Amino acid sequence: MGLSVLAYHPTSQFSRPSPLIRMNIKTWLSENRLPAALAGVFVIAAGGLGYLTWSAWDDYGAATDDYNAKASDLDRLAHQSIFPSTSNLEKLEDTLAKNQASLSKLTTALQEYRIPFFGDIEKAKPQDQPQSFQDALRTQVTAIKSLSTSSGSTLPQNFYLGLDEYENQLPKQEEVDNLSKQLTALNWIARTLAGQRGLSVSDFARIPSETASAKTYSGINGPRSLRNRTSPLGSSVDAYESVGNLQIALRCDQSAFREVLNAISSAPYLLVIEDMKIQNSVTEPPRKDADTSASSDAPSDGSTAVRRLPIIVGRELVDVRMKIRIVNFPARTNQPETSK
Repeated sequence: MGLSVLAYHPTSQFSRPSPLIRMNIKTWLSENRLPAALAGVFVIAAGGLGYLTWSAWDDYGAATDDYNAKASDLDRLAHQSIFPSTSNLEKLEDTLAKNQASLSKLTTALQEYRIPFFGDIEKAKPQDQPQSFQDALRTQVTAIKSLSTSSGSTLPQNFYLGLDEYENQLPKQEEVDNLSKQLTALNWIARTLAGQRGLSVSDFARIPSETASAKTYSGINGPRSLRNRTSPLGSSVDAYESVGNLQIALRCDQSAFREVLNAISSAPYLLVIEDMKIQNSVTEPPRKDADTSASSDAPSDGSTAVRRLPIIVGRELVDVRMKIRIVNFPARTNQPETSK
C-alpha cells in the first residue's frame, strides 16, 4: 500500500512536491518546533550578517581610498616650499616699486597743467588783491577786444570774459584765489577764439552754479568715477579740482573750428570739453535741378576748358555750442617718494 502512493507520475515529478512530502514536512515542523525556530533564526541571522559584512567592507574601501588621497596631499604639501617665498616677495616689492614710480611720474606730469595765479595778483597784499584782480580783468578784456578787431573776429556785445559781475564791484577776499586762476584760463581761451579770422562768438559765459568756488573732486560731492581713491601704495591718487565751467557758442567755418579744437587739446591747461553740439548753418541741401556746371575760362592755347564739379558741401559755416570744464592740479605738499 505504501508503494502505491509513491508511484511515478511523469507530468508532476519536477513541478511540485508530492502530498506525502508536504505532509511529512508539516508533521516534522509540528513535532519539532524548537529546532525549526532555531533553524529559521539562523537563516535570518546569516542573511543579516552577510549584509552587514558587505556594507562594512564597502565602507572600509571608501575610507581607505579617502585616507590614501589625503595622505598623498599631505605628503605633497609637506615637501612644498613655504609661501610666500623669497622670490615671491622680491616680485611683489618690484611691482610695488614700479607702480609707485609710475604714480610719481604721472603726478609730476600732471603738475605741468597747474593753473597759476594771473599776473602778480598773488604777490599783492591781501587787502589789495581784489582791486588788483579787477584791474587785471579790465586790462585783459580791453586787450582781447583789440585783438578781435585786428583779426576780424566778433565777440559778444557785452563781452567781459564771463566775469561780468566784477566789472563794477570787487570780489570778496576769499574768492580772489579761484577767480585769479579762472582769469588765467579764460583769458587763454578768449585769446584763442579772438585770434581766428571770421569767427563769431555769440556766448562766452561761466556757469555760476558750478563755479562759485573750487571744489575738489576728492570729496563726496564729486562724480562717483572721480572720487578720492587711495592706492595700495598708501597715497592719494587724485589731486585735482574743478576751477570752473564755461559755456561757449560760436559760428565759424570748418577750418577755424578745427583749429580751435586743436588749440584746446594742446592747451597749457587741462580743458575738458564735457558737452558739444554742432549744427550746419545751411539746413537745406542743394537742389537737384540747379545748374551744376561751373564756368571756367578757356585756356589761351585754344584747348577745351575743363569743367569742374562745384563744391556742394564743406564751405558752410557751423554753429557750435560747447561746455568746457577747467581742471586744475594744485601743488602737492606730500609728494610720495619712489621706492627703491
